[in-house]
Amino acid sequence: MAFLEIDGLKKRFGSVEILKGINVELEKGGFLVLVGPSGCGKSTLLNTIAGLEQITEGEIRVDGRAINDLHPSKRDIAMVFQSYALYPNMTVAGNIAFGME
Repeated sequence: MAFLEIDGLKKRFGSVEILKGINVELEKGGFLVLVGPSGCGKSTLLNTIAGLEQITEGEIRVDGRAINDLHPSKRDIAMVFQSYALYPNMTVAGNIAFGME
């Protein structure tokens, strides 16, 4: 059984279908690289996995457990956004802890 499974994931914004039936199986310890031009849906896919965007259709499972309806804080999934809000003079731990202070 895959650790992360995405079956038939679709995401629409209004009448525009951004994600069109995405299927992914990722084993524990594996990795996935998303490459594509700006606006093709990479961030939208990550946001749906993290629970920051609701999916229109399909299912997302982590370790065999459906997480579609779980609040983002209950998913045990974290994201680091591409942003210049990171402090280059701090460690990774320092940047993460800074937001909690």
